[in-house]
Amino acid sequence: MIQLDFYGTLVAASLVLLLGRKLVAHSGALRTYNIPEPVAGGLVVAAVLLAWRQFSGVEVRFDASLQTPLMLAFFAAIGLNANLASLKQGGKTVGVFLGVVVGLLLVQNTLGVAVASALGLDPLMDCWPAPSPCPAATAPAQRGAAPSPTSMAWPRPRNWRWRARLSAWYWAG
Repeated sequence: MIQLDFYGTLVAASLVLLLGRKLVAHSGALRTYNIPEPVAGGLVVAAVLLAWRQFSGVEVRFDASLQTPLMLAFFAAIGLNANLASLKQGGKTVGVFLGVVVGLLLVQNTLGVAVASALGLDPLMDCWPAPSPCPAATAPAQRGAAPSPTSMAWPRPRNWRWRARLSAWYWAG
């Protein structure tokens, strides 16, 4: 087992970020679907480390003291990319999407509080963790994304055989 200390983990995270930057810069698909650089680099490194562990039996462990601050920085950076001017560039579809997301967040929190109260749990504990990363993660995908078959706002053409119902399956589909 290889155990990386604080500085080794910080260097490894920096290298993963640089790898992700290279991947996104050279891949049209990653740019089209607005895949964040840390995600692109992290998936490649995770796959390589998994293969290395499976074939050699050597596991790499990172110092976890940086996990929370780096995750908070990641989601804050993604959320900071969202602004009203970039949402306007996406047009009506992005506005509808934003309305649906806000509505579903309210429904999710209301349902969570109701279920937690029914189970005798503290209702506020159900609200804080789940909805916070959801809108932040989709914001960069909406930046300047006009509704087209290649944009993340509307990833593929819809050919409905029946009239669509306003349900979770319709919006997630």
